[in-house]
Amino acid sequence: MNSTLRVIFLGTTIFVGAAGWASALADDSPTTPADGSGWVPVSEQTLDETRGGFDVGNGLMASFGINRAVYVNGNLVTQTSFNVPDIARMTTTQASAMSSALNAMSITQIGPNNTFDPSSLGQTSAGAVIQNTLNNQNIQSVTTLNTSVNSLNAFRSANFQDALQQAQLQSLVH
Repeated sequence: MNSTLRVIFLGTTIFVGAAGWASALADDSPTTPADGSGWVPVSEQTLDETRGGFDVGNGLMASFGINRAVYVNGNLVTQTSFNVPDIARMTTTQASAMSSALNAMSITQIGPNNTFDPSSLGQTSAGAVIQNTLNNQNIQSVTTLNTSVNSLNAFRSANFQDALQQAQLQSLVH
């Protein structure tokens, strides 16, 4: 039960804080970024204390990815995706790809005379804008979260602990 809660919390933590997490992994120095945003990267030590409380020992591997796609009349017109096969061993390249994907603005325009001013969104830097000036279009926007945890060893350990506890309890009865 405790492992399950940790995995759920891990997924929530990754989804909510993925952009900041990826930026912090890409650069661990506590300096102000060149873009002038005023955001200071979080140190690796601080991240170690707030990563959802999971232990990637005993062969536990967690992967995470997002795929955002827009289909018009069944045809894929735009797609943004990233995948981190092993979160515990995320590379700088994977962290940068994750940050770029999560902070990207996707604009899909269907038909003539579409106009969009990105400055109208203010500070919002991530999301999808779909404009359509045509009638009878089948437009689908699909976001897929790909998460997996290889927790076989954790379950084996939990089952072994349960078996030991049951054996101890049984020995007290007899």
